[in-house]
Amino acid sequence: MIKSYSAFTSEIDDVELAVSEIMEQLNPEKNCLKSTVAVVLCYHEFAINGIVAELYKKLKFPIIGTTTTAISTNRGFGQLDFSILMITSDDVVFTAACSPSLEKGLEEPFVQMYKNALSGHTEAPKLIISAAPLMLNYAGDHYVDMLNKVSGGVPNFGTLAIDNTANYSDSYVIFNDKVGKDFYGIIAASGNIKPKFLYASISPEHIFAQTATITKADGNILKEVDGSPIIKYMEKIGLAENGKIKDILHSIPFILDYGGEGVPVSRILLSWSEDGYGICGGLMPEGTKFNLGMWDKKDVLGTTAQTIENILQNENISTLILHSCLARIYALGTDILSETEIVNKTIAKKIPYIFGYSGGEVCPVKNAANANSFHNNTVIACIF
Repeated sequence: MIKSYSAFTSEIDDVELAVSEIMEQLNPEKNCLKSTVAVVLCYHEFAINGIVAELYKKLKFPIIGTTTTAISTNRGFGQLDFSILMITSDDVVFTAACSPSLEKGLEEPFVQMYKNALSGHTEAPKLIISAAPLMLNYAGDHYVDMLNKVSGGVPNFGTLAIDNTANYSDSYVIFNDKVGKDFYGIIAASGNIKPKFLYASISPEHIFAQTATITKADGNILKEVDGSPIIKYMEKIGLAENGKIKDILHSIPFILDYGGEGVPVSRILLSWSEDGYGICGGLMPEGTKFNLGMWDKKDVLGTTAQTIENILQNENISTLILHSCLARIYALGTDILSETEIVNKTIAKKIPYIFGYSGGEVCPVKNAANANSFHNNTVIACIF
């Protein structure tokens, strides 16, 4: 049996008061069972104002998480807030670990991280919950593929850090009392846990029929489309002018057709390099065909509502972790909390949960050669 408890605070200036509010809501002395961990999603100032370190001292069990742009929990929703989901059980073993710095590569840090996470388990984990850094020199696929390699394919669910600055300069990963931009954190769970995963992206009617092909790329760096420089391609389709991308950069979904897997994968342009190349949220393999999409507010809210409806059809659910791509929020216009509000109104009285926006989504998919997959423009859910 797993039990979960959420807490929420908007108190950003008084760390002592914020910690007191969270401790009162979680009531760990009463509610903690044999093995306990917590997932945090918060506005970036909470990551660096000392609350995480103080909270870790009080809770005395592992905490992982990321910064985000808006959150929702059973106790409230908003943008400039702090949320935490405490997950506890007598018959599930939860452990956590973080990697060393990823600046010089992924393999050795990931091997060390996963080895540390296995301490305390007597059987193979059935779930990994990931908190990943947003590092533009890595595609999200690099993280997913490496963790898949070192874990032997344990189902992996999680998010990339994000924030609401123009260049994402305050995107942090949280692990216990540590906060940084260059390390990865995981929770590993074994025992009596049976996670299920749901996901939804842009509806087919919002995907344009015209197909193009990636003809030159380097990992997540998109250089040419249909034999032309990417900026020329963007000008051709009206998304750039005079060599400059328009301000809708992040809101244009690239729907990639990974041949043979049968599962379309969505990607976004995160940034634009000095060389005139597109820096994408995931790998852009040469030779891959894609279609562009266009976000619609009704579609964003509709896919989230349908995902929640699918979640509620499951019985005996004690925990929900939900992420939505930051790109989806651009379709909401000035009504930027409408998705968080829908989640709160439909879930808050039924399932303990935590929801936040993501710089990239990690979620297993069905019918794929590699079930663990990296996504953009997607809403993902993990229930157990």
